[in-house]
Amino acid sequence: MNEKRKNETPLLEVDHLAVTFYTPHGTFNVVRDVSFTIQRGEVLALVGETGCGKSISAFAIVRYLLPFHPGESRVDGTIFFEGKDLIAMPDSELQKLRGNRIAMVYQNPGTSLNPTMRVGLQMEEVLKQHLRVESKQAHQRTVELFDSVGLAEPDRIGQRYPHQLSGGMQQRVMIAMALACDPDLLIMDEPTTGLDVTTEATILDLMVDLKQRVNAGILFVSHNLGTVARVADRVAVMYAGQTVEQGPASAIFKRSKHPYTTGLLQCVPQPPSEDETNTRLRSIPGDTYAPEEVNLQACLFAPRCPMAQEMCHTEAPEILSVGDSHQSRCFFWNNVHKGIWGELEPRDEGIRETAEPVLNANKLQRFFGQWQRKYILFGPRVRPPVRAVTDIGFEVGGGRTLGIVGESGCGKTTVARLVAGLIPRQRGDILLRTEELAPMIEERTDQQRAALRMVFQNPTTSLNPKLPARHTIVRSLQKLARLSRKDSHERAEELARAVRLEPAYLDRRPEALSGGEQQRIVLAAAFAGESDLIIADEAVASLDVSVQAQVIKLLEDHQRESGTSYIFISHDLGVVRYISDDILVLYAGHIAESGPAECVLNIPSHPYTEALLSAVPIPDPDATPTRIRLGGAVPTLRERFQGCFFAGRCPRKIGPICDNTPPPVHIGPGSPDHAIHCHIPVEELIKLQSD
Repeated sequence: MNEKRKNETPLLEVDHLAVTFYTPHGTFNVVRDVSFTIQRGEVLALVGETGCGKSISAFAIVRYLLPFHPGESRVDGTIFFEGKDLIAMPDSELQKLRGNRIAMVYQNPGTSLNPTMRVGLQMEEVLKQHLRVESKQAHQRTVELFDSVGLAEPDRIGQRYPHQLSGGMQQRVMIAMALACDPDLLIMDEPTTGLDVTTEATILDLMVDLKQRVNAGILFVSHNLGTVARVADRVAVMYAGQTVEQGPASAIFKRSKHPYTTGLLQCVPQPPSEDETNTRLRSIPGDTYAPEEVNLQACLFAPRCPMAQEMCHTEAPEILSVGDSHQSRCFFWNNVHKGIWGELEPRDEGIRETAEPVLNANKLQRFFGQWQRKYILFGPRVRPPVRAVTDIGFEVGGGRTLGIVGESGCGKTTVARLVAGLIPRQRGDILLRTEELAPMIEERTDQQRAALRMVFQNPTTSLNPKLPARHTIVRSLQKLARLSRKDSHERAEELARAVRLEPAYLDRRPEALSGGEQQRIVLAAAFAGESDLIIADEAVASLDVSVQAQVIKLLEDHQRESGTSYIFISHDLGVVRYISDDILVLYAGHIAESGPAECVLNIPSHPYTEALLSAVPIPDPDATPTRIRLGGAVPTLRERFQGCFFAGRCPRKIGPICDNTPPPVHIGPGSPDHAIHCHIPVEELIKLQSD
C-alpha cells in the first residue's frame, strides 16, 4: 500500500502558486494563481505571452527569486518535489538538489556562463561538484556531453571562452551542463530560442530520450508552439500570472477551451492555402494585464477577449474541469472555437520591386584568425583560419525583404555584420545604391550610417541599462536625423505609438520592460533615421507568438508606408516564409540556394534547404515527424572544401563527385533568379523530393 502511494506521488506538484514583488516603484503581482503537476516521464509545457509569469514560476520552484530581484518578494502557495516542501526546505538540502536532481536551462546562455572561464572547465566543475568524479573522468564525460548536443570538435570546444561561441553553441553548452547529472526534474526556460531548426530538433530528441532513459519529468517553458506540440504530453497556458487552461497537448491544440489559447494558435504564421492564397498575420489586440494592477474581481483577459460579456468584467472565473483532465478558466468555455477571432484576411501581395537595388554585395569574404604554426613562431602550418564567409553575393531590392536562413555557424550573422560595417570584410564589394561602402562603419559617412541600421537578436544588450528607454530613440534622432532636443523628444513619442507603445513606457529603464517591449523600443530607434535598409538579426527569436506577430506586422506596415528594405535573419522558417520576398540559404559560409521565396521554399530545392524545411516543428501534436536527420554538425570551416560544401552531411549524396568537384549552379523552374548549387540535376531533385 505504501509502495503504491509512493508511485502515485507526483514528481512535482505546484498548487496555487503566487509571487509578489514589493519594490520602490510599487507592488507587482507577477504570478497570481498557478497550479500544475508533473509526473515522472512526463513533459509539461508552460506557454503564454511575454510577462505572463512563466519564467518566474520556474524560478520559484528552485527558490531563485531573491537573488534576481533587489526588492522583497513573497511566495504563496505550495511546491512539492517528491512530496517534500521546497519552500520550507533548508538551503543546505536544496543546494544538494540544484544542478543534480533538479537542473535548469536558462533562456539567455550569455549571462549564465562565466565569461572568465573556459566552457570545458565550467562543465567539469559541475561534474566534480555533484558526481564527485576525478579530473580525467570529468574531462572525458565533458567531451561526451558536448558531442551529445551536436557541438563540432567536442574535444576542442571546451578550450574556448563563452564569447568565442555563437549564441546557439552557448545554448548547447548550457543544455549539456543541465544533462550532466541525469536529473530527475529538468526545467527548461526557452531552451531552443537561439537554436536553428536542425539543432532544435536534436535537442528535442534529447529531451524525449532523457525522460524515457531516466524517467525524468520536464517543465518546458516556451513560446514556440511547434516545439511544444513536438515534445509536450500536457500543456498549461498562462495569462497575467494565472493558468487559464491546462490539459493534454492534443486537446489544447485541437479543442482549446479558452479564447486566449485559441488566439495564440491563430498568431502562428500560416503557410499558403491550396489556392496559393497568403493570409495576413494575426495578433491578439491590446496588451497583457499589467502585474502592478490589482487582481480585481473580473476575468483578467476580458479587455482583450472577443467573447467577453458583462459578467466577465464583474466576476472572476475559477478554473473549471471541462472533461478528461482538461481545465479552463472561462465562463463560456463551451462556446470557444477558432472562429471567435474572425476570418483570416488575405495578405496584400502588391508588387514591391524597383529597378535599382538598395544593396548589392559581391564576393564577400571573411576569415577569422590566422594560420597557426607547429611551434608558434616557426615550423609547418598546421591549423588554418576559420572561413566564416566565402564568396557570398546577393541583392536587396527596393521595398523588398531578403531572408537569410541556415544553421548556427553557417555565416548569417557574419554577413549581417559585414554589411553593417561592424567587422571588416577581407574581400568583396558592398554598394548602397550606387555608393561603395567602406569596410568599417567608422569610415562611412553620416548619410550612409543613417541609411543602414541594424536590429540585434538580444534587445537587452542594445539598451543602456542605466538610462530610460527614451534615450535610445532620442539619441538616434539627434545623431542621424539631426533633430533638436525638443523635436527629437516629440518624434520619439510618435515612434513609440507607431510601434504600439504608450509614450509613458519611454520613461522606464530596460529592466522594467518585457522582452517584447524592449524589442519594440529598438525597432523604434531603427525607424528613427528613416533608413533605406534595416538588418534584423533574429529580431523576433525571443518573442512569444503574439508579440512576434505584432512586431512582424510593424515591420510589414513600416515597409509598406516608407519603402524600407530589410535583411531578415531568422531560424524560424515559418516567419521567413511569411515576411521574405527573396531568400538566401547559407551553409558553412557558402550559398546553397537563393531566389524568390516561393521558389526556394517549394520543390525543387537544395538538399540542405529540404532538410531545413523538414525539421520545422509543426504546431500539431498528432503530426508525424518527417524530419530528414543530418548527421554530425556544421563543419568547423577551417579546411577548404575540395568538392561540395554540404557533401559531408548530405542525405542525397550521389558519389565521389560530391567530395571532389565543386557543385555547378542550376537554375530552378519558375524564376531565372532561382539558383541551386548542387550536382543533382533539377529534374532529378523534383523527382526525389516529390516521392
